[in-house]
Amino acid sequence: MEYFFSGTVDRIIFENASNFFKILLLTIDDTNHPSYDDSEIIITGTMADIMEEESYTFWGQLAQHPKYGEQLKAARYERSKLSWDGLVKYFASDNFKGIGKKTAQRIVRVYGEDNTIDKILSKPDKLDSITGLSKSSRDNFLTKLKLNYGTEQVLSKLAEYGLSNRQALDIFDYYKDETLDIIQDNPYQLVEDIKGVGFKIADNLAKQLGIENDSPQRFRAALVHSLTELSIERGDTYVEARDLLEYAVNLLEEARQIEIEPSLVANELTNLIAENKVQNRGTRIFDNTLFYAEEGIKNNIKRILETPLAIEHSSAEIAEALADIEEESGLAYDPTQKDAIQAALTSKIFLLTGGPGTGKTTIINGLIKTYAQLNKIDFNKGDIPIILAAPTGRASRRMNELTKLPAATIHRHLGLTSEESDYQAIEDYLDCDLMIVDEFSMVDTWLANQLLSSISSNTQVIIVGDSDQLPSVGPGQVLADLLKIPELPQVTLTKIFRQSNDSTIVTLASQIRQGLLPDDFTAKKADRSYFEAPPIHIPKMVEQIVTSAIKSGIEVRDIQILAPMYRGQAGITNLNTLMQGLINPLTTGNEFIFNDLVFRKGDRVLHLVNDAELNVFNGDIGYISDLIPGKYTESKQDEIYLDFDGNEVVYPRNEWHKITLAYAMSIHKSQGSEFQVVILPLTRQSSRMLQRNLIYTAITRSKSKLIMLGEISAFAYAVKNQGSKRKTFLVQRFEENLDQQEKATSAPLIQTDRQTEKNSQQAIELISQTEPQIYQLTEDNILTIDPMIGLTEADFSAFFKTDHGQS
Repeated sequence: MEYFFSGTVDRIIFENASNFFKILLLTIDDTNHPSYDDSEIIITGTMADIMEEESYTFWGQLAQHPKYGEQLKAARYERSKLSWDGLVKYFASDNFKGIGKKTAQRIVRVYGEDNTIDKILSKPDKLDSITGLSKSSRDNFLTKLKLNYGTEQVLSKLAEYGLSNRQALDIFDYYKDETLDIIQDNPYQLVEDIKGVGFKIADNLAKQLGIENDSPQRFRAALVHSLTELSIERGDTYVEARDLLEYAVNLLEEARQIEIEPSLVANELTNLIAENKVQNRGTRIFDNTLFYAEEGIKNNIKRILETPLAIEHSSAEIAEALADIEEESGLAYDPTQKDAIQAALTSKIFLLTGGPGTGKTTIINGLIKTYAQLNKIDFNKGDIPIILAAPTGRASRRMNELTKLPAATIHRHLGLTSEESDYQAIEDYLDCDLMIVDEFSMVDTWLANQLLSSISSNTQVIIVGDSDQLPSVGPGQVLADLLKIPELPQVTLTKIFRQSNDSTIVTLASQIRQGLLPDDFTAKKADRSYFEAPPIHIPKMVEQIVTSAIKSGIEVRDIQILAPMYRGQAGITNLNTLMQGLINPLTTGNEFIFNDLVFRKGDRVLHLVNDAELNVFNGDIGYISDLIPGKYTESKQDEIYLDFDGNEVVYPRNEWHKITLAYAMSIHKSQGSEFQVVILPLTRQSSRMLQRNLIYTAITRSKSKLIMLGEISAFAYAVKNQGSKRKTFLVQRFEENLDQQEKATSAPLIQTDRQTEKNSQQAIELISQTEPQIYQLTEDNILTIDPMIGLTEADFSAFFKTDHGQS
């Protein structure tokens, strides 16, 4: 229930000037809460200019803070009429430099007590008559008054529309003085411009502004929003017209609980295509950015291929250089590896793909050394015409460690300050003769286009990755598509080099990649183990495994939990809380609470966004080195000091959304990383996520120890389920005259009858099979069975002390 509290602001306890967040102490005059009997209450929320000792009414929800007690989280507020003294105090405050108490009194005397601020803003010329008010002070006064009062007016108006202060502030921060004009002209613009404002919020605004249920403007907004949502949700670069129409109609009907005629929505889809607001190829509908990004990938690849190599070396020259490298390093390359290096050095664009242990790193190192020898490059003199890049910070650092050459993220090379940066073409192409890009399976359509657009036609490009891993988080499957294009030279590595009798993880990954769950999957190996347990017992199992691992000498930093989903007992959120309590309990010092997270000194954290300016990237893992309360900081905000592999970053409270705990993390976020010990819980609760590339990606993150636990049927289902293939149009773009053929089609875009069943779902049957003899935890025996699930403490210790590849 929403409550209101009216009264006088006793004091402002905390405020953040950058985002208007405030904590206030309110002396209560009135409230509609039936049992609140205190004379004061803490108010928190996003608010514009607030004056101490002035009266306000705040509306919101009561919340119990674990440290500070009951508070009102204000969703909106209203200022009471300012008195003469209040106006004078306000104008003479630190908000308005150059205006003292006497000047403030003169201003109020000239404009009067009623609607004073409105009068000042409508007739600013009257300020010229005020003695002691210089032109610079006058201009500053008007600018600041307009900002403060304008912000408050906007927040107040948007609150009337049902928006929270947080949403209202984000909107005002984007549109500034034009906020109300833009909203009243086209509230659906919010969907495209403001993160976190979806169609339903904008549609509710539109309804209040009188936009009809069948307005073409409303239909267009629903179509554009649906196209973006479906593309991102499914990872497709286009949506079939029928799917798009059905999704948009459902969205329109749910938003206002009224039936919509699909043919009217289809008409607007046709108009959007005609106006180039979206693109189509037959019945495939593309968001503009994805359409032109795919087209850009094709055009830039063709551009690079059309320019021959600056210096062409014969096969004999390459073979001779490679032989010298073998003699110098004492390493003998396999014939397949030699062929791959030969092909790469004689190709303008070359694709190298293969699973773990197949020698991709060996080939990259051999390729770089051979290239350097052929072109007489001396790395010791800083002569490095080679760019090494990867999509994540951790992946780029791995390239640096393995090649001993500088490497950076794609974002950093392109000068993109964040993952949400608008792409701007750089003035010059990236300065290099050879570019090697690793972990390319993680690169989405947008980023691939940005990268290829920035590569010179003279540059030789080597693309490396594992196409069987999870595809990019963003739309597309660029690496998998490029491997289907005949014009692009490529080698797929299948022979496994990194394996032995006691090293079975790589072999297991290879079997899973082929859709096989081996007969010995549940057997305990030197480097991997499996334990059967239902979801309810996963947390206790994880605690036991981690405790045993630490006792056996494994460093805490080497243990990483990977899970498919955030929710549930075996989910990331719950396991992070469990691990924090186990590994980093609060003993001394303090902790900071942020939303549902608790941050402590020493916590392992995951960075969630790219920030090239700070040199931290999405997927980077760091540690909290210090927590500084706001009373000791210049910003007056609580600050967290973070250490990302020696790179120190300081985040005030308003930037804590960029990090989360990382004792457990998603499999998607783990891409590009490797960990000594991986704990992988998998249960049927994650059924909608379970597919082959997910479990394959998780297993290939482990360098030496892999502990799997959960339900065998979940693992079996994941291995058998290849998942739905992403819909992309990149391969077809390389076919000659395709565009003309598709455009010439005379088939109707879509049939608009209502016969298609709505909300149809395809039932998923988990694979049932005869389970091998394994240890099974149940509610009945959890307290009677040895918690080591058949293994003694010594077994666990021996398992964790066993080096990779050794008994």
